This record gives sequence, C-alpha cells and structure tokens, in this order.
Amino acid sequence: MKLLEICQRAGIKCPEHLEKTEVEGISSRSYEIKENYVFVCLNGTRADGHNYIDAAILNGAVAVVIENENFLCENAILVDNTRVALANMMNAFCLEPTKDLRFIGITGTNGKTSVAAMLKHIFDYTNHPSEVIGTLNCSSFSIVKGDPTANFTTPDPEELFPLLQRMRDGGIKTVIMEASSHALKLQKLAPINFEIGIFTNLSEDHLDFHFDMEDYFNSKLRLFEKCKLGIINVDDEYGKRIVALAPCQIKTCSAEQNADFVAKEIEIFGEDGTQYKIETQENIFENFCGVPGQFSVMNSMQACACALMLNIDKNDILRSFKSFRGVKGRLEKCGLFEGRGFAVFIDYAHTPDALLKVLITINSFKKAGQRTVLVFGCGGDREKQKRSLMGEIAVQNADFVIVTSDNPRSEKPNLIINDILLNIIDCDNFAVIPNRKNAIEYAIATARAGDIILLAGKGHENYEINALGRFHFDEREILEEMFKKYYEKEK
Repeated sequence: MKLLEICQRAGIKCPEHLEKTEVEGISSRSYEIKENYVFVCLNGTRADGHNYIDAAILNGAVAVVIENENFLCENAILVDNTRVALANMMNAFCLEPTKDLRFIGITGTNGKTSVAAMLKHIFDYTNHPSEVIGTLNCSSFSIVKGDPTANFTTPDPEELFPLLQRMRDGGIKTVIMEASSHALKLQKLAPINFEIGIFTNLSEDHLDFHFDMEDYFNSKLRLFEKCKLGIINVDDEYGKRIVALAPCQIKTCSAEQNADFVAKEIEIFGEDGTQYKIETQENIFENFCGVPGQFSVMNSMQACACALMLNIDKNDILRSFKSFRGVKGRLEKCGLFEGRGFAVFIDYAHTPDALLKVLITINSFKKAGQRTVLVFGCGGDREKQKRSLMGEIAVQNADFVIVTSDNPRSEKPNLIINDILLNIIDCDNFAVIPNRKNAIEYAIATARAGDIILLAGKGHENYEINALGRFHFDEREILEEMFKKYYEKEK
C-alpha cells in the first residue's frame, strides 16, 4: 500500500516526497522493523522511541512518524500524537475494519470478562456472528496461540487491527471488547467508535500505572466519549460520576435504587446460581443465571440490557442464560474432588474488591461446620499498597489462609509475602508456603470434610512469571496431579 493512501485514511498529512513510497508494514518496535516498514516513535514509560530512529532506518524503515520536532529528518512525518497516529495508521493499513464491524466495549475493574462471555453466549445462541477480544484471548482469529503479546486485556495496535481485519474478512459482525484503562489512556482504540459501552465497577487496581484513582477513573471515562450508548452500574459511586459526565446516551442498571434496569426479588441458590426479576419501564421479566454470587446479578443484568438495546428478542436472551455455565477462571469449580468430601474453586480475584466479593460469595453457600480455605498471593512489580489490605481481607473472611506467590516477576516472593502479612501477624489462621504448587498441594493434602478451597489470583492464566522469566503453570493440571497422587490409588 502507498504511504499516501495510509496517511489519507488515517487523517495524517503525508510529505509530498514520500507519497509514492510503498509500505509493507508498520510498527512502534524498532527491532521489528524490516525493509519498507514505517516506524512510529512512541514515548513510553521506560524508553522514548525517538531515540531508536537510526536503528529503525538501518533495519529498513522508509518513514518515521514523530511527535518531537527535535527529531525531524528527511523521512519524518510530524504528528501531534504518535500513539493516535499508530492506531489510525494500523487501522488504515488493514483497510479500516473498524468501519465494517459493530463494537461493544466493556470497562471496569472487575466483571469485564464475565459480561463479555455472557454477551458472546447470547450472540451464539441467536446465531449472530461475534467474537471477543479480552483477557481470555479465546478468539479463533488469533494468529498465534499462546503468543505472549496476546496476554494484554486489549492488544497493542500492531496486533489489534490485523486481528480485526481477520474477523471482518471471516464474517464477524460484532466485536465484544474488554477496554482496559491502559488501552484507553494510551489511545490504542483511537479509530474505534463503540455502539455500546458498559461500565461494571471501579476499585483500586493498576495504580502502578495510573498513580491515583482519579487518573484511573478518567481513563475509564474515555470509553463513554467514544460510544453512542453507555450501560452503567450506578450502584458503584464511579458509575454515578460517569452518568453525570459522559456525553453519550445513558441507560442505568441497579440492584439497589431506581434505574432503567433494576434487579429485584434476588434469590441466591449457592453454587447453583442466582434468579431475579429485571424491571424496566416497559416490562418485568425473570432471569436465571447459573453463575454463583451476588456479583453475577449485575454482570448478567448488564449483558441482558446490552442485548435488549441491540433489539435481540427478550425470550431468546432469557433462554440463552439457562444454558450459560460460567467463565473459565471465574469461580470455576474443579469437578475432580466432588466425591472426596470437599470442593475446589479457581478464581481470578487479584484485587482487594474482587477477593472480598468472591469470599463473601463462597461464605454465602458455606454450611455450618464447613471451612473456607484460601490460597492466594500478590503480583510483583505492581502496586504494593493493596497487598496488606488483601492480607487483612483474607484472614477476616476465610477460615484458613495459605499465603503464597502469584507472578512475583522481578521481586523476591518472600518480600511480597511480608507486605501481605504486614497487618495480620497476630492472627493464627494462616500459613506461609512461598512455592505456589506446594501451597496448592498442602491445601489438598490437609483438606477436611466439607472444606471449600479457593485458589485465588490466577484464574484463567496458565503461566507463572518470576525473575527468571515466564513458565507454564496451570492450576487445573496441578489439581489433576494432586488428585492422582492422593486419590486415584483408591480406585
């Protein structure tokens, strides 16, 4: 494709002497630049791409996109914001798939993946071609399975727009996208206009990147500057602020107050799920969701609201939920131990709010004499302030806690654990086992009749990251290994 065409589609002025330049690729990573590529200079948190212009040209770059005038050169294209330019140019290079797809964006601290999975289930049930881009990376259009670059909730533009092109060319009509605060703040989604944006909730997370909750909130708010309709959880205080500030049309959801969609007569059936009535101005109808926990009420109601606003038949929506069985790594039950007198669940809870909610959910269906046994840790190179809070939540809401590791990255696991234990030293209902596999084995080996064991933090992840790198680590495989070790010999 000619550089002029890319620039025209992207809304960028192309220097006249570069107009006929043939472009075979675009990247912001100098080490990926090849012959006839365009190098886009991003000023990142660790390095400034402008400092790698010479390396990119040496690798074959035919043009460089800059936002710093000090780096003007013969093949430079000066723009106001290179992050916006990268997204727009990648979309243009991929023949603008954003014009042919309908987008639903979901943002918030917790619940994004669950709402996305529920919507995908509704679309599948009604034979509407759709795909999800998000934490689970379950898209059949991913070019490389297990690619580390796909572990971001929202992929970088170099991966995102080719993925959208493949979806468009493969017949997909609707893309359900988890819109992370990082992606929104860093303008990864610049060319995308959303038909509907959904806000789930906001609690402390990613403060290593945002530094304070206000910046975190403002990043989430950007989604509702890019969509026609927002579906907002107003039981969350930040949701109320979005209603007041967002320029788009708004539909509100609540289980506590007047709203456009209200959940009433909520019944919690323990492990079996929840049932409730959704009341709107026009109608009242009953929904059953097979996912346990109070939080599944809001998640499923927002998915219902979104589907209804897209004119999907109400009865089809309700029927689809009867066959929905949950999301990988979200209060996922391991069936291996059902006949052994105790239960094991895997959940992604890795923030104070999420950990508290999942423990409250488990305790709600715990019977007299049963114990909640929690295995959890905190990630390294992430906000330290939440570690002691999560430690307090753990010992206050679980009967026994095994404190362990969870992606320590470059930090020493024992130092992370010390941060977790800061305010719980006087408690006697915890043990420390830094090796996560050993911690899981201890929980299984010492399980009592009736125990509900929760492995929190990793959820769908099948890897562990430490100072030596990234290694395969799947809790489901470990549980299967433990079952064979302790129980298969009984057969």
